[in-house]
Amino acid sequence: MFAKHINNKNMFFNKPKNDKPPPIMKQSSKLLLEKLKKDKTEIDIVNEDLDIVNILGYDFDDDSISLKDQETIKDALVKGYDLKQYSKEVEENINQLDKAVINDYFQERENYLTLYTQIQAVDTVLSDLEVMLNNYYSDLKNVGSEMNTIQEKSLSMSHKLNNRKQINEKLSKFISDVTISPEFSVYLLKSEINQDYIKKLQKLDVKITIFDEYKLIAPTLCTSNEPQLSKLTVDSIIKIREFLADNLNSGFKKLSEKRQKQAKLAPMGYLFQFLFKYSSYTASEVLKSFVENAEKYYSTYYKNYISALLKMQDDNTGKNDFLGAQTSKLKSLFTSGTSNNNGSPSKNSSQVNLKISNSTLSLLGHRTDIISTEAMESPPIDVPITVGLLESGIVQLTNITNQTNPNVPQVKYPFEQIYRSILYFLMDVVTSETLFIRDFFLGGEDVSLTIFAKCQTLLQTNTTQCLSQTSDLVSIALILCIIVRYKAVMFDRGIQVLNQTMDQIFNITLQRFLSVFSSNVKAITIKDLQPVSATAPHLIIRKYTDLLVVLLNTLSYSVKYNYTSDIEHVQSLVKKVVGEITSNTDKILKEVDTPSQSMLLINTYGSVLQTLQEYYNLIELNSTATLSNSKSTSPLLQSTSSVNTTESVTTRIILSFKTQFNNSVNKYVYDQLHGLKYLSGFIHFVQEWGPLVESNVKISEKDNPQYCSDNVSKILQSFDQNWTSAIATIRDSSLKHFSLCTYASNRTYDALLTQIYDCYRLLMIIINNSFPSIKSLPFYKGDQIIVKINEMNTTLNLSLVNNPKPEQQQDKK
Repeated sequence: MFAKHINNKNMFFNKPKNDKPPPIMKQSSKLLLEKLKKDKTEIDIVNEDLDIVNILGYDFDDDSISLKDQETIKDALVKGYDLKQYSKEVEENINQLDKAVINDYFQERENYLTLYTQIQAVDTVLSDLEVMLNNYYSDLKNVGSEMNTIQEKSLSMSHKLNNRKQINEKLSKFISDVTISPEFSVYLLKSEINQDYIKKLQKLDVKITIFDEYKLIAPTLCTSNEPQLSKLTVDSIIKIREFLADNLNSGFKKLSEKRQKQAKLAPMGYLFQFLFKYSSYTASEVLKSFVENAEKYYSTYYKNYISALLKMQDDNTGKNDFLGAQTSKLKSLFTSGTSNNNGSPSKNSSQVNLKISNSTLSLLGHRTDIISTEAMESPPIDVPITVGLLESGIVQLTNITNQTNPNVPQVKYPFEQIYRSILYFLMDVVTSETLFIRDFFLGGEDVSLTIFAKCQTLLQTNTTQCLSQTSDLVSIALILCIIVRYKAVMFDRGIQVLNQTMDQIFNITLQRFLSVFSSNVKAITIKDLQPVSATAPHLIIRKYTDLLVVLLNTLSYSVKYNYTSDIEHVQSLVKKVVGEITSNTDKILKEVDTPSQSMLLINTYGSVLQTLQEYYNLIELNSTATLSNSKSTSPLLQSTSSVNTTESVTTRIILSFKTQFNNSVNKYVYDQLHGLKYLSGFIHFVQEWGPLVESNVKISEKDNPQYCSDNVSKILQSFDQNWTSAIATIRDSSLKHFSLCTYASNRTYDALLTQIYDCYRLLMIIINNSFPSIKSLPFYKGDQIIVKINEMNTTLNLSLVNNPKPEQQQDKK
């Protein structure tokens, strides 16, 4: 209803009929209009921009007058209404509206009464609901207290139940521990010993352990059961002793049978622990019997095994095995057999389980295969031996190989392979037995030392005897390597039983090597070094190279496992061998005429480097880096850089031989180039003037008549016509001179191309700096010749002189 009166727009602004504004209002309106006209330049009276605040002269709260009312007031002001009269009219209208509203309220009195009645009814319902909720709340309090009471009773009953369970368990365990059922006794006395038996035995051990404690709890019950428990313990000890005596000391016909039996017994180590715990005397008796029988068994077996293997050894070596011996009398290092008069290997030479090398340089051939990882880990030579245990307790062994058909030729092995099997067999049985002793007897390596004491003595004795009968340095060196490698194997296995013995046989072998080495050095004479061929590596040097390969292999393992004493000894041997290679090379060099000395050195040191690289897969140094250490100086005038002293022994040796080899190669190429008349003038001119021009030294043509355009043109023309034929000629000569050493022939060819490139590069520098007019001549090829040299050997990758490489152009971009 109130909204009706508000929406009546004409109520506020329509003038009453016959009402005229008073004179003062007209006067005020006129004055206001005149003022507005005067301030027209200052106040914009445009309707949309009229500000009520500016017109009335004071501020209004923005929320007190709506935008619609503001528009109405602006309209009244514009039309010149008197505000006071207008205010009175508004007040009268409001009073009328108030009366109208009261009338409306009065008309709705019945509705208000109905609403009041409904409110009273709701209030009554809410009061009843409040009473009901209060009653429910009190009931909940009572339930909570009852639940607490029930929970306390439940906890009490739970504690009582747990206590009764614990008492029941303890009583059951006590009865079970103290009492010995007939079934339990029968099982321990008559059942077979196996894993189930061990579980019952562990239960008996528990009964015995806690029996004394239970005496204090139930003395009467324990006293009645004590005799039965003691008798059962004694009977169990007797049964275990008999079982171990039958299984540990029975006569095994084969070593494999003994190992199989031990593999089954190893998980039953608790049997010996039970003996040791309740009858230490019986346990020590069992262990002593085991040690005595094992010592007899292995010592006799090992003795027969060594004897059988030595019968399969190739012919013993003697004085003819010196490095300086004649080839016809020398034992063949390729076949490890004695050569026939025609130089072919004998029929008894060993060819079994070895690979024959195709190398034409190394005299070791397949013999070095024995120190390969595959060969070192292979099982020893199998020699069937039967074993029996006599009533007297003495072990009897029979070698089956002695009973074979004598008409069938037996396979022969070189001494180093026989020795490897002898040592590996002992390592194998020592490892197996030591691990069994650890698992079953819980013993240390002192038990193994006692068992294998005689075996180790046999090994030392046979090592001394066999080494005293051989003068084969390669064989002795291989044995040194085998010992060091097998020391590492035993170290990885965690077995130290043979440590002292291996150190002793290493020293025995080392002393024999030094003795034979000294004898070899003294035995080699100038006569043994003849005849000498400059086109082939000398036999003495090749033999020393074989020794060097084996010793370096030995040294690598000594360093890897930090065998300090071995490292010092082997390093000393390596130095001696390297010294003998150098000294003998110098002796051989004196037997050759001067022009052929460089060829001999190239073949000699080339064969050494090739052999070392064949067996060690060494990474070759870049040929450009080794033969040409500078771009500004010709390799004809260079020597290789010094060896870095911080590198390994092997690397230092390689680089030392490379230095000698590269110097010899450079001299050989230098002599070959100077031997060609059509290139000698070119080389002399470049060597004389090239370094000066490259160093920006000014050269006067008046003072040096030969340094002129005509002379350079002739030299360039001669070079252009003959350089390819010169390379082909020298290449053919190197293939003929180094036919037995591909390493030497390849490096010689690389050095030849590099030196021709360096000389030609200097000639290009001379032309560019002093005689650029020569570039217009038809025989001037520029970088085309360098491109052709690179095509002859792509590994050199020689730089161009006039144009940068494509890679360099890309870098600049």
